[in-house]
Amino acid sequence: MNLLGGMMMMLAEGAGAARAPQEFSPLRPLLFQILEFGAIMSILGMMLCLYRMVRGPHLADRVLSGDTISWQVVGLVILLTVRMESTIYLDAALVVAIIGFASTLAFAQYIGNPRRQANP
Repeated sequence: MNLLGGMMMMLAEGAGAARAPQEFSPLRPLLFQILEFGAIMSILGMMLCLYRMVRGPHLADRVLSGDTISWQVVGLVILLTVRMESTIYLDAALVVAIIGFASTLAFAQYIGNPRRQANP
């Protein structure tokens, strides 16, 4: 069974359903190494975005770095979901994506509001 077919079967079975033992694939260790490398790169990207959020000279830099961090968290959760071979955490990824999108819209509206500027 290939990887895509296995993931589709996991999604079709649901989170709580019992699964049959999976057959061994010679590419399975390589897949886990790639997933771990992706998780490390995602964490490194989050650190760089956190630096930009703290040091950002403008409010727009901080908003964009916060949005990027939220998308990197979504990607990290999806990588860990594939690594743990479970679909339970996909709901958490969806919630983080929705909250990140809503916060980006709210900050964009705040930045673009002309009444935000102080009157002398």
